[in-house]
Amino acid sequence: MWRRAGRAAEQHRDEIGEAHANVHAVTAVVRALAATDTVQAAVDVALDTVRERFGWAYGSYWRLDPQSEVLRFAQESGSAGPEFREVTLAASFAEGVGLSGRTWRAQDLVFVPDLGEVTDCVRAPAAQRAGVRSGVCFPLIEGGQVTGTMDFFATETLDLSAERLDTLRAVGVLVSQAIERVATAERQIKAAEDTTAINDVLRAVSTASSKDEAMTRALATIREGFGWAYASYWAVDPTEHVLRFVQESGDAGPEFRQITMKASFAEGVGLSGRTWRARDLVFVPDLGEVTDCVRAPAAQRAGVKSGVCLPILVGKVVVGTMDFFVTETITLSPGREDALRNTAFLLGQALERFAAEDRLGTAGDQLLTSITELERNVLSASSVAADSQRLTSDANAEVTSLGELSGDIDKVVKVIRGIAEQTNLLALNATIEAARAGDAGRGFAVVAGEVKELANETARATTEVDSKITAIQEQVSRVVGALDAINTAVGRINETQTVIGGVLTEQSAVTKEILGA
Repeated sequence: MWRRAGRAAEQHRDEIGEAHANVHAVTAVVRALAATDTVQAAVDVALDTVRERFGWAYGSYWRLDPQSEVLRFAQESGSAGPEFREVTLAASFAEGVGLSGRTWRAQDLVFVPDLGEVTDCVRAPAAQRAGVRSGVCFPLIEGGQVTGTMDFFATETLDLSAERLDTLRAVGVLVSQAIERVATAERQIKAAEDTTAINDVLRAVSTASSKDEAMTRALATIREGFGWAYASYWAVDPTEHVLRFVQESGDAGPEFRQITMKASFAEGVGLSGRTWRARDLVFVPDLGEVTDCVRAPAAQRAGVKSGVCLPILVGKVVVGTMDFFVTETITLSPGREDALRNTAFLLGQALERFAAEDRLGTAGDQLLTSITELERNVLSASSVAADSQRLTSDANAEVTSLGELSGDIDKVVKVIRGIAEQTNLLALNATIEAARAGDAGRGFAVVAGEVKELANETARATTEVDSKITAIQEQVSRVVGALDAINTAVGRINETQTVIGGVLTEQSAVTKEILGA
């Protein structure tokens, strides 16, 4: 009886001691988590505090990879031997598989007395060889969704009480709340950083004076603003239909740089080629796992891990890509992805603006050339019109002079007609006198007849000449009228050409002003 009472008292003391230990451990966890301001720091202090306060040998944190939908190792505390650590670092767990996967599926704490008996866990064989025995795992939940797990192991077989399991379950809730709090704060900080980075990119590209300057500024500003280690810009070669390296920012080691500068990517090949085909952001947690990328082996040797690539579109055509890399494995939040897309859009808009300016400049130069040529032709036409007007005036003067000369000829013809009439009259008188003279005057009568005939012919000829001169004078009058009309029309043409020349001069000046010439 006394022995039973003694064992009961001892059990009661043990329970009280465990309860005190649980309270102290929870208090220590709460205090440690309260002092953290990053997710990594919260995970670190949670792993260390829980491991130390509850007497575990090793603890690890597993983060959910939303793309591949598996849990991947992220952080650790303590040691369970090199082999167990090596297997841990390389492992991943799908939902329901292994200790972590079972915890994910149950969304509740899972305890196993001996990890070596968990047959679907890749760490079980290494655990048996390393002497790892009991293990416990609790889920980390944010917004009702499992985002990760924490597991802890001992090198002995444990029999945890319900109170200890409930305490560990409560610790999991505390850690989840702390991580969610810190993650929310980090998202807010990153959102502010994203906004600042986008504004910086906007200022950088909007004040750039050339396409190359806009690319250089955007590459450097995005890399620095979002915390990337290395960045490069690739332009589409329209002739060979491949992406070729153009410029870089930052440093990822000489080997990675050397391979980058020599590389080219067809559409769909490598990180850049996949981005080109997708016409959207492409993110890879580890560039070394992109098997069709010639930079993957060098990335692994240089320690380059996560990378993101953005397409640059001008209009609706991909003209190039920008990629960014870090030397650690990261995840991109939806907000960060949207921010990066916005920066690529801003650069695309800037390049489109420069392309429009180039098209405007080319069109303006062509227009200016056309205006100059037209202005020259108008000036030439005006000169020709002036010459025509002058020649018309000269021709008019010549024709008028011809009319005057025709009038003078008409006067001479009238004189000749008068002489012919007088001669005809004298011949008539001579014939009369010859008749009176009889036979003595016959010879004189013959001569008088011939003179009369000649006078008649002269009269007929002068009459015909007079008719021709009259016709010439009428034609001259018509020609003079036509030349006057031509002269007037040429004058109007000349005036019109002068007006057109003035308008073209104004257009040329305006075009030069638009082009900044």
